[in-house]
Amino acid sequence: MHVSKYRDLTLLQIDESRYFTIACDSCGGIGMSELDIVKVEESIVGYLTSRVCLFETLAFRAKPTLLINTLCVEMEGRGKLILSGIKQAIKEYNEVQFFNEALDIDITGSTEENIPTLQTALGITVMGEIYQPFERPHVNKGDVTILIGYPKVGQEVLIDINENLNEIINFQSLKQLTVLPGVKDILPVGSQGVKYELKQLSKTHNRDIQIYENEPTLLEKSAGPATCVIAVVDRNHIQKVQDSISQQITQLGEII
Repeated sequence: MHVSKYRDLTLLQIDESRYFTIACDSCGGIGMSELDIVKVEESIVGYLTSRVCLFETLAFRAKPTLLINTLCVEMEGRGKLILSGIKQAIKEYNEVQFFNEALDIDITGSTEENIPTLQTALGITVMGEIYQPFERPHVNKGDVTILIGYPKVGQEVLIDINENLNEIINFQSLKQLTVLPGVKDILPVGSQGVKYELKQLSKTHNRDIQIYENEPTLLEKSAGPATCVIAVVDRNHIQKVQDSISQQITQLGEII
């Protein structure tokens, strides 16, 4: 079995055409426990943390098969609330049907039942499966990089969720991107921001990116739990993407 890395994903090659993908994320000090720094309902913590891993898997066009949760809290109480958020993320994932086959994502994990904990902490791992992952369109000069959603972190994420501002990318938009013609690559943006992820795209495809003038906050700010994604799109398909995605789209730059 060959093990390799593709940006934030770990790939396990099973045979000539089949790979397992592994995506991980962690969260600590965010919840409703005594020593949590950011006070957030545990169900939202579970939802957003698992959403990051599902997004990373989906952006690679792999199909999630197993979600592993390692919760540093007790099951009765905080654990069940976190699990309810995890199940909500999976439910939203499955509600958007662009693939032919029905998809079942199994859930397994563990909790802390011996030691009382005063902070919320958890880790999420999602395993997926994909065939022929590198048979995808080449990135070419003139292709455009776009941002779907907006970088948000901390309380901004909660405000968007609670007030339905729709500036955080959702499963509908991300799944739509995976099937639209002309979309060549998709990369969720995390805590290091849009500019950092553009550099990762440039490194992946060995191409320079000319970045357009945008507000500095857009490029530098943390996107927290993957509140936005970058896509590389054939210039001739930009309008089709804009017509198909209901959420905010910003043109970031182009491949040179």
